[in-house]
Amino acid sequence: MAEGVLKLLNRIQQQLGVAYLFITHDVATVRAIADEVLVMQRGKVVDHGCREEIFTPPYRDYTGLLFSSEPEMDPDWLDHLLEKRALVS
Repeated sequence: MAEGVLKLLNRIQQQLGVAYLFITHDVATVRAIADEVLVMQRGKVVDHGCREEIFTPPYRDYTGLLFSSEPEMDPDWLDHLLEKRALVS
């Protein structure tokens, strides 16, 4: 999700003291903005707790599977690609 939107949601929460329910499959976004996390599998709650509890191993089976499916983002991917291409040329 766009960083600007996340910052706006955080600012609204801080300034107005509101809570919101955020539903997503984006684990990185959950890690960035959630205070409490609820993990569901096929419509049933399989894990629930504060962010630190949920994102600290050991994970419950489905939660661990969900986290392992999160792609690793390399902010320097373009530089690495260009370096590899330069070595091949």
